[in-house]
Amino acid sequence: MKAFTPNEIRLAVHGRWLSRGADVSVDGVTIDSRSARPGDLFLAIKGDKHDGHDYLLDAAKAGCISAIVDRDVPLDKDIIDIYGGGLIGVEETRTALGELAAFYRKQVPATVIAVTGSNGKTTVKRMIHHILLGRHQGSASPKSFNNAIGVPLTLLAVQPADDYVICEVGSSAPGEILTLGRIIQPNVAVITAAGPVHLEKLESVDRVAIEKASLLASLASDGFAIVRGGQAALDRAMVSYDCRRIHFGDDDACELRLTGYEPQGDGQRFQINDRVWVSLPLPGRHNAFNALAAIAVAQRFGFSEAQAIAALADVEGLEMRLERINAGKVTIINDTYNANPDSVAAAMDVIAQTPAKRRVLVLGDMLELGEDAEGLHRTVGGQVIDKGVDLLIGVGPLGRYIAQGAAQANVATKQFSSVDDAGREIAGLLKPGDVVLIKGSRSMAMERLVEPIRQAFA
Repeated sequence: MKAFTPNEIRLAVHGRWLSRGADVSVDGVTIDSRSARPGDLFLAIKGDKHDGHDYLLDAAKAGCISAIVDRDVPLDKDIIDIYGGGLIGVEETRTALGELAAFYRKQVPATVIAVTGSNGKTTVKRMIHHILLGRHQGSASPKSFNNAIGVPLTLLAVQPADDYVICEVGSSAPGEILTLGRIIQPNVAVITAAGPVHLEKLESVDRVAIEKASLLASLASDGFAIVRGGQAALDRAMVSYDCRRIHFGDDDACELRLTGYEPQGDGQRFQINDRVWVSLPLPGRHNAFNALAAIAVAQRFGFSEAQAIAALADVEGLEMRLERINAGKVTIINDTYNANPDSVAAAMDVIAQTPAKRRVLVLGDMLELGEDAEGLHRTVGGQVIDKGVDLLIGVGPLGRYIAQGAAQANVATKQFSSVDDAGREIAGLLKPGDVVLIKGSRSMAMERLVEPIRQAFA
């Protein structure tokens, strides 16, 4: 981060001095005392499990020289004394984090790339970063830092010499992306898709699309949008925005169009606009769409199509996202990071294209789907009918509806009420030569099923 004085920070967050210290130089921000470095500002965030105010002393001992705290929290004298750069009081530290990031956004020349969408955000971010690093200095949000804490921290980590930063932007409720967009003010906005996710609060796919498209409300006046084409809800949402943009997808109206797709081993090759074939070491047609989005971003940075394609030839996949694990006599496809109806359908396509003696699909609950949850789970189960799945295992209270849908499609099924129950029995349901794809919502922690299978067949 570019260095600032505590007083500059105080003014940016509309805070007041609880104790004023020396006019020192702050060159980093942290909310975690365990990762604090000398010269950092510590921002005390109250979370569901921990309160950063309880770690003020630890952060100072690790080198933090100033801190932002809730102004009504009582402070011991030893904490006041140890912060040489002073303590800044604010009404709410989460809000202050966003205000500080918005202030910093105006200070750095880096091009801000924002990636949102129902699926593929982290993979597209990885692909873009992989391409751009070949020619530029820049950064990207770590892991899936895509919320009201992660996005500001991503911006605040930008170095003065960086050419770009990639911010992953998520949402589970109306208005969240609009708020984050105002902070990051993107120069390039990518919308990967709009599908049935977070329906408990967003209620419908149309409202999901409106939420995703709201990122464009804060697009720079000379900015550029790269948007998935051929999705009716997203097309409708985009009518509200007048900006330069191109579309990617398989719709005839897309400027970057997927016109051919062939699985190849653990990866694929796909064709763009009936012209050029692209080798990609990641499986799944959905990853071809992700690659199209990344290529479009690279072209905004002066890469030719051929240069962007060449860079993608050695892009690496992500943990728990179609991660292939050789477990001896069986192959596990660990796709347990998260799940919604569209991403499950994409995973089904991958296992359908994977050679195997038997294909086993282990699906856990897809959460936050609102009133339609039961029906959406049954529909997903019924989709196995033409995927060559030999056994479907449903896990969790909603997983049983997936199993019911598969049973109605005359696919063999088994159902477990919890991941723990499944873990005790799953290995006994498998045979040598099986390919097993495991997937479910993040809070299901379906990755816990990987080790019992590995131990049984390694």
